[in-house]
Amino acid sequence: MTHKPRPDLLESPYAGLPTPRWPWQRSLQYRIVFTYSTVVFLILLLLITLIGIIIYDTQIEQADRQLEIEAFLARNALQDPLNGYITELKEHEQWRDQHGEPHTSSSAPDADDQKSNSANELQPPRTLRLQQAATLYAATIGTRVTILDPSGRPLADSRYPVTQLVNQGQQPEVQMALRKLDRRDIRVDPLSGMLMLYVAAPIQQDDAIVGVVQLSRPMTYILAKVQKLLTTVIVLGVLALVLVTVLGVLLGRRLVSPLIAMKEAALAIASGDLERQAPIETADELGALAYAFNRMVQVLRRSMEQQREFIANASHELRTPLTNIKLRSETLLDVGERDPALTRRYLAEIDSEADRLRRLSNTLLDLALLDEKIGSKQPPTERVDLAVLLRRVADIMELRMQQANLTLLRSVPNDLPLLRVAAEDIETILINLLSNAVNYTPAGGTVQLAAQVVNGRCQLRVQDTGPGILPEDLSHIFERFYRVDKAHSRRSAKAGNGTGAGLGLSIVQAQVEQMGGRIWVESPPGQGACFTVELPLDGA
Repeated sequence: MTHKPRPDLLESPYAGLPTPRWPWQRSLQYRIVFTYSTVVFLILLLLITLIGIIIYDTQIEQADRQLEIEAFLARNALQDPLNGYITELKEHEQWRDQHGEPHTSSSAPDADDQKSNSANELQPPRTLRLQQAATLYAATIGTRVTILDPSGRPLADSRYPVTQLVNQGQQPEVQMALRKLDRRDIRVDPLSGMLMLYVAAPIQQDDAIVGVVQLSRPMTYILAKVQKLLTTVIVLGVLALVLVTVLGVLLGRRLVSPLIAMKEAALAIASGDLERQAPIETADELGALAYAFNRMVQVLRRSMEQQREFIANASHELRTPLTNIKLRSETLLDVGERDPALTRRYLAEIDSEADRLRRLSNTLLDLALLDEKIGSKQPPTERVDLAVLLRRVADIMELRMQQANLTLLRSVPNDLPLLRVAAEDIETILINLLSNAVNYTPAGGTVQLAAQVVNGRCQLRVQDTGPGILPEDLSHIFERFYRVDKAHSRRSAKAGNGTGAGLGLSIVQAQVEQMGGRIWVESPPGQGACFTVELPLDGA
């Protein structure tokens, strides 16, 4: 069966969706990739930051240790008595003890000092060997070397004249060196304006400190290695982000492809192609969703088929009595006055067909109302004495059983529980089942109405001694408009026993399920049929 697609369903599937703030929000795949890449980017940014901090600290520690080693080696060389550096340091210390602190460019002499100097110009001892040692050692290790006396006054420097240098006695690394401890300091050099790393080591003779060697190295030189390493890490991070984004695109496409296929299947089904199925490619939640979607489509297709069958059968059942009425009314118009006997006969048949139409329309109306109420009807608040109710139904059906030459057997114990059900629904269910048994049980047979409690549930049984139900009919017995014996059903309808449309058992099943129970039928070949209604004891 082919279906023409509806034009309104061929429009863009995004037509009815809210307008997204950003274009990428319209695609689930882009959202997955964006979210995935954002998370990875933040993780990479955090890792790069942590790695940068670790590299920076490690490089500073390494540079500090290297400078400390170089300062230790320089201190050892300056302490060697054979080199003569100690002699210059001691001479300078003795001169300072005798004449006081000499003037430098950093401390201007007062008027009295100027008079004294003009009268007697005294100069401190020369430190040529110390200056040569500072210059030579700085050229060897590529580091600025400054030699200080114990008070922190510069005696020699590998880069600047000592007259330009200020006293270093208050600097942290010098203070620690005078205490024979190690400490680095990072600060700006006032002469070069560069950020420098400073370390210092004491120069000793025996246990006395006769000077301090101070080493400094630009931080740009140290941080160049940090920048190089960080650049490498950032490049690798960018490459990783690109790789993750590519993988995210592939992963998002793979995750979204079943949803796209399901969307296309849904649009095709909405346009009328009920044979369309969503592909099941995985065994995860997407596969379960596709399976549930296909199951929903199967139920929808079956429901629509049942609806079409319902309409076709209802139309057929309505058309048959209408046709009979039309044919007889036309005959009466032609020959009715000339044949009074035929007129009476056809009028009786027209009346019978009109009753059949009334019963059929009432049944269809009841069935429609019952379908509408299923799931919404509230359970009764009062309990019903089931034993009394069953006996009343049996009394109602007794006369009809006698007219059909059938025996009604009752097996209704007095101690049946009280059920919270609607009495009229139970009556409708039992009368339908008993009427069905009357229609299919030959004269001289028996029909039994029984009730008992089994495994905490109440069971009502209607059993007959008729020919039974064929195995191929058992699975369809509760379907609407299904009749086991169409000719027999029509005879029963004409006799006033029902509609003959095959709706009685479907109504019974709907009412039983509405009360939270279930119904089934057992029919061994040639041994009649037994319908069992099982209800919960609390009626819920």
